[in-house]
Amino acid sequence: MRIYYNVSPPSAGPSSKKCEETLAIEEFLTSGNARNMCFEYDSLKLAKSKMTTVRSHCIRMNQTYCAYRRGKCIYILRKTRKDENP
Repeated sequence: MRIYYNVSPPSAGPSSKKCEETLAIEEFLTSGNARNMCFEYDSLKLAKSKMTTVRSHCIRMNQTYCAYRRGKCIYILRKTRKDENP
């Protein structure tokens, strides 16, 4: 372990960047051109870990889309008004 004294702290500001999936979903929802989209990953393990990111973003966006995983693919479906109010 190393201990340092009298160091300058990092600059204040957002420390996290939006992931590629989050940016793609936001673009998908604002574009209005496509009804669905799919992320395909190289491994099942990576798809499972990215599904957590997609689900948390869905909750933050008040569930304006539906996401599910099949194998190495994550599918995103835009919710319509018919889907929101059965």
